[in-house]
Amino acid sequence: MLKDLFQRLRQPPGKRGRVFMLTKEKILLIDGDEGVRKSLSLFFGARNYHLHTVENAMQALISIQKQAYDIILCDEVLPDMDGLDFFKIINNRCQETIKILISFYGNNTTLEEVRKRGVDWLLTKPFSGDEVEAALLVLIKSKQGKNSRSPKEKC
Repeated sequence: MLKDLFQRLRQPPGKRGRVFMLTKEKILLIDGDEGVRKSLSLFFGARNYHLHTVENAMQALISIQKQAYDIILCDEVLPDMDGLDFFKIINNRCQETIKILISFYGNNTTLEEVRKRGVDWLLTKPFSGDEVEAALLVLIKSKQGKNSRSPKEKC
């Protein structure tokens, strides 16, 4: 994952491949791995996206109280809590927020399981920047269609 992200960042903007714009969406990344936080910060920062990173669920809960987020990416294994438990805590408050669980390869967690718990997407490590972009594009378009029917609260 890190290698792919850094290779894409070294490319001139026109050569980086498909890029969609998240100009106003605010993204929260919760991951205990500093390498993941740094690489995704570089990836999103190179595209001028609004990304805030924290390393655990408690920091995320504090951040959510201070700031509304459009997208939350959360690792399944956090230092202080399970990622699915974190989403369970925030689901009622953050119904409109796009929620993505980051899982590791070989884990038995399925997309069907996480959707039952209010999570919109499952990313499996290792993942590429293209996979993150594709997931966000699909989810943003999907949420935009639902927004016209029933306004709900964002984190």
